Amino acid sequence: MEKDDQDRIKQASAARGTGSTPPYATSLKLAALAVTLVSVATATGFLAAPFLRPQEARPAAEAAPGTQADEGTPLFRGWPKPDVALVLTGEQHGYLQPCGCTEPQKGGLARRYNFLQTLNKRGWPVVAADLGDIAQEASPQALLKFKYSMKALEHIGYTAVSIGKNEVDLDLLTALAEAVLNEAKAPRPLVANLLNKDAAADLVKSWVITAATNDGPKVGIVGITGPELAKKLQKNGQWQFDDENKVLAGAIQGMQAKNADLLLLLYQGTIDEAKAIAAKNPQINVILCLSRESEPSSRADQVGQTTIVSVGHKGRYLGVVGAYRTGKADQPFELRYELVELDPRYETPEGKDNTNPIHGLMQEYAEKVRDGNYLAKYMLNSLHPLQVTFPNAEYLGSEACKVCHKDAYNIWKNHPHSHAYETLKVRAKRPTLRQFDGECVKCHVTGFAYKTGFRSEEQSPKLLNVGCEECHGPGSLHVRDKNNVQFREALNPWKSKEGETTKKHEDRMFSLCFRCHDTDNSVHFDFPEYWYKKKTEHKNKDE
Repeated sequence: MEKDDQDRIKQASAARGTGSTPPYATSLKLAALAVTLVSVATATGFLAAPFLRPQEARPAAEAAPGTQADEGTPLFRGWPKPDVALVLTGEQHGYLQPCGCTEPQKGGLARRYNFLQTLNKRGWPVVAADLGDIAQEASPQALLKFKYSMKALEHIGYTAVSIGKNEVDLDLLTALAEAVLNEAKAPRPLVANLLNKDAAADLVKSWVITAATNDGPKVGIVGITGPELAKKLQKNGQWQFDDENKVLAGAIQGMQAKNADLLLLLYQGTIDEAKAIAAKNPQINVILCLSRESEPSSRADQVGQTTIVSVGHKGRYLGVVGAYRTGKADQPFELRYELVELDPRYETPEGKDNTNPIHGLMQEYAEKVRDGNYLAKYMLNSLHPLQVTFPNAEYLGSEACKVCHKDAYNIWKNHPHSHAYETLKVRAKRPTLRQFDGECVKCHVTGFAYKTGFRSEEQSPKLLNVGCEECHGPGSLHVRDKNNVQFREALNPWKSKEGETTKKHEDRMFSLCFRCHDTDNSVHFDFPEYWYKKKTEHKNKDE
């Protein structure tokens, strides 16, 4: 779940106008501002998002039947009904659902399902395809997430997916066996230039042809791994890729021989590589390629008659290409493009979960996480940075701090941090059982995955919630010898240093907060505002 953390820190720092990137290293877990001086802790949860860059103005979304009420200008304004609408997604990176800690959050497979219902309501013929990198980069739950993501795509009605680096890193054979082999209606994985398809048990194909309606255009979909990515994937020697130009030419001929009218390329390559492909293969109508940035442009690129799009990361957006027959031999289709933001307008209303099968899948996934004891797989018994210097330091829980730090303890006790775990166990819905999911738990407890830190509710009842030691580090040595200067300094590295500017001081503190209070999970978190507000409250308390 930490895939884009470096980018988030850099972008957040730039947005704050600090002019420098706050340090982001394991040592930052040592301590931040006192727990009593920070805002509500929120989970990394099911979906986290990097800091948002400014976007072109977009029209408001149209609500799905039974979802939240729509306001403002609807999508696809001025569009007549297309002969086929291509729904394009990709680079989900394992993010299944918004965590739900704050709103407005974007993305989620359930909202994606609801969006497609809006197109069905319009009577539009739809063909859906995904670029790949559906899988999470690294997590004990990565394979399980991939399996349930593919199940969701099947329910939504996808025809094809491509395969990215994340699927290969996950162990491609295992992933495909789990998600495709036993699922007859699963979307077909496509990689035309994969040489050893036989090694993938014939589960990977080169291309497919589909039609949304009997009289609609036949859509030929082909997957290609670009040269830059192919080189990286070939390093382990298991997967080999052929020259994309040679293979693509053959695939185009094959699809045209089967009377494909509209050609879509799922291209696991950069925008520059995609433009080169379009220039060499003008028969291709649409290319979906990898995104440079997490936030996609609302505009498509154009090379000749080929439309090139990207849809960002983590499933927060999708693209829709409307294709209209022209009757002209030299330009058979007119294409229109709209980027769709999957915001809360597409959330299923309370009590309507039975209208959306994805909610049932997500609950089943959460039950698998619980029953498989995935939480224990995160407990690597790592050393907290303070424990590297002081190996005998242990977590004791916030009650141990109460004796000497009564005022700080009372402020913490009345702060949302002191019941952060409750939000997982009691308040979390769609799905429930978040207290068994390590990707959620890590932002709602103290000392997660560190030696003597949180293990489970039963094993670590004193470390439930975001306590003092989550920012200060394990405090047993300080409790035993409160006058030891070394221990005291180790627990308080976030005090302003001599000669340090206010910006640098804030950046150091902000870095730790931002690991949980990122701009998706804690949408309204404004570090300067929260810091000075809490600082003033603390000062008034002392007075």
